[in-house]
Amino acid sequence: MTFIFGGIFIFFQVKKNITLNIENELSNSTAAVLNMVKTAANVSIKNYLRAVCEKNIEIIQAGYKRYESGEISEAQAKEDLRRVLFSQTIGKTGYVYCVSSLGIPVEHPNPDVVGKKKWADRFFVKEMIRMKHGYMEYDWKNPGETDYRPKAVYIQYFEPWDWILAVSTYTEELSDLINVGDFRQGVLDMKFGKTGYSFIVDGECNPIVHPRLEGWLAEDIHGMDKDDVIPDIVRLKKGKLIYSWRNSPDEEYRKKLIIFNHIPEYNWIVASSGYFNEFYEILGTVKKVILFTILAMLGFSLLTSLWLSRLIIEPLQRLTDRLGMGIPENLSTRMPMTSTDEIGKLVTYFNGFMEKLEAYSNSLKTEISKHYLTSEALRESELRYRTILKCIYEGYFETDLYGNILFINPSMELITGYSREDLLNKNIMKILCPKDGRMVFNIFNGKGIKEQNHSIYEWQLIKKDKTPCFVEISLTLMADKYKHQTGIRGVLRDVTRRVQAQDALRLSEEMFSKAFQCSPSGMFVAHIENGRLIKVNDSFLSSTGYDAETVIGEELMNLDFFKNKNEGKNFLKLINEKRGIRNKEIEFCTTQGEVRDGIISAEVIMIWGETCILAAMEDLTDVRRLERRFLDITERQRHEIAFTLHDDLCPQLIGIEMLLEILKSKLNPDCSEPLQSLAKIEMLIRDSIRKIRLLSRGICPVDIVTQGFSASLSELVGYVEDMFGIVCHLNCDNSNPFADNTAAAHAYYIAHEAVHNAVKHAKSSHITIHFSTRKDKTILMVRDDGKGIQDFTGRTGLGLKIMKYRAKCLNASLNIRRNEKGGTIVLLEIGPFNNSEI
Repeated sequence: MTFIFGGIFIFFQVKKNITLNIENELSNSTAAVLNMVKTAANVSIKNYLRAVCEKNIEIIQAGYKRYESGEISEAQAKEDLRRVLFSQTIGKTGYVYCVSSLGIPVEHPNPDVVGKKKWADRFFVKEMIRMKHGYMEYDWKNPGETDYRPKAVYIQYFEPWDWILAVSTYTEELSDLINVGDFRQGVLDMKFGKTGYSFIVDGECNPIVHPRLEGWLAEDIHGMDKDDVIPDIVRLKKGKLIYSWRNSPDEEYRKKLIIFNHIPEYNWIVASSGYFNEFYEILGTVKKVILFTILAMLGFSLLTSLWLSRLIIEPLQRLTDRLGMGIPENLSTRMPMTSTDEIGKLVTYFNGFMEKLEAYSNSLKTEISKHYLTSEALRESELRYRTILKCIYEGYFETDLYGNILFINPSMELITGYSREDLLNKNIMKILCPKDGRMVFNIFNGKGIKEQNHSIYEWQLIKKDKTPCFVEISLTLMADKYKHQTGIRGVLRDVTRRVQAQDALRLSEEMFSKAFQCSPSGMFVAHIENGRLIKVNDSFLSSTGYDAETVIGEELMNLDFFKNKNEGKNFLKLINEKRGIRNKEIEFCTTQGEVRDGIISAEVIMIWGETCILAAMEDLTDVRRLERRFLDITERQRHEIAFTLHDDLCPQLIGIEMLLEILKSKLNPDCSEPLQSLAKIEMLIRDSIRKIRLLSRGICPVDIVTQGFSASLSELVGYVEDMFGIVCHLNCDNSNPFADNTAAAHAYYIAHEAVHNAVKHAKSSHITIHFSTRKDKTILMVRDDGKGIQDFTGRTGLGLKIMKYRAKCLNASLNIRRNEKGGTIVLLEIGPFNNSEI
């Protein structure tokens, strides 16, 4: 009966564990699909809002440039921008608005909101002030609504007007942006048992992602659903159901388990399902094993009883009848022989037996005395053995041939989380993961293991708190003196951290490989010593025109990648010295021989025990071409404005001045008050003429080479002092190293831009311009006492880019840095210079 009840208990316990594992796996898969859908939706919404926000920032910058150029007033520029911004609708009810750095709405579709200071107390406004750039989500409830709804916003800061531009809408209104293809394959790849799967349906249970039913409607699949579970799924939206299902009319209905969850923002239901008969397939094997074991044990017990009855009970009965006296305690005692019959013979045998027993007893005492020291040594050895088992970190256990645990050391309790009492009442297979069950059963099946088998097994334990534990187990057999196997002993080591580290490393390598291949920048991995290419991505091959078979294994210098060989050698040298490069501009060649501009960043990494270079490169050829076109357009506009001021506005003002002279001559000399007013107007017009001439010269010097570069700088100094009232000094040696007006104009406008930055951005009160030519090097330096530039390498202002471009046209070095004594230094060196980064 014990075996029957034990087998039934084992069967139902295994069934319970399988059911629990099935539900956990389906729940985890449903949660994974839910997160997959939400992640895809958030990425789509974020990218959409970011694109709208960046486009509106470009619109605001264009309006601000119109205001700066004097084309329209600031009020008119903001009014034009309001019409553009408020005409946009994000989703169904989303909109665009602006708040200041103090959290006060300055531009909003609702005029009643503009200027309210209490906005700054709202939690999302505080977060916008802190971030100024980026994406955020929060829950919001409009007046009159009862529930909060998730809302998304992307913000970007426009510093000149202190505007934090926000593009916001409810996430549910952008559900159309979700691309099912982003996560469809990931959902379909999830399998449970042989035919179980995950799927996604809408609020009416119409399949959206399904291995077989995509494109079907809910009413088309009622014939497959015996229990009419579809209305329950639509009604509950979240939970667990058991129902009967068949995939085709020729197939039988099978019981199926489904666990589903709801995405309220898009009214989608994600679910995972599987068939019970596939999950419980292993129970048939367990049932057969239990029945076979019970029958074998009953047969063995019956045969053993019969054999013992004949071998022991009958002889004992005869001995009991004939030797009723038993064996006396004193071995020297003899029984008197009173008869010669069978009893007498038995007494004779008994006395002879006692004589021999007494001799054996004396011999045994002698043997015991001889082996006393041996037993003491054995006890000491056993004590040392048990002490070692208590102290070792590895777990030690002993089982019988069926896996029932007979002995453990304390480390087994620490590793498994079970107490000693719990483990000594368990079978080793009860604490192992089911996936290792077949391997374990082959060992602990009552037959033992082969003596020569010394393999190390990697098994997964299930600790008492249900957490997994990965172990390495070494097994050896236990045998009696006849070399018959009596049990199995094992030593196990907890390697959970190592397994987790290996999994994390594998995941990290996979993520790096995907990011490397998907990057829009051209990327390559090369050996640091000789530049030999180890790996390249598709963007690199597309930019250079090479194919992977050609470049892999070749050195960069042998591929004619760098236009200038010295530049390539310098690149490898800098990598070795600095162990990293950021945003270095290079000129590289394609397979068609085209020379293109690029910017490259690189880091030193260790791959497979070798020191390598990981580099990312972007092709800036088109960007540089656009910059040159923009600069040419700017130069033409500068010339047109200067000529208009000088040739059009100045003559008109001179004509007004002459008319005032004529008017003044016609007035009566006694009219002192009108004459004074005319004199004042005449003085203002003359001052305006002077300032316009200075302004036109500052915007566009007519011929720098002819009039001299020093003279142009002198006019610039005078213009700054007259227009802005700032002290400006010029140290100049009157040299003119420029052979043509174009090169001189580039140098002049670098000084012009540096001076204007010092006035407008640095808030300087004193500016010094130094210009000199020594031997074969010309130096132009502008120094101010303003607040100083913070980080030139991270700035992306248009003025700094144009200065850098002009320096490149002069084949000169441009260094912009913060002065240690305060202010900023702009240094232009024309001639031989070092290769430090600009």
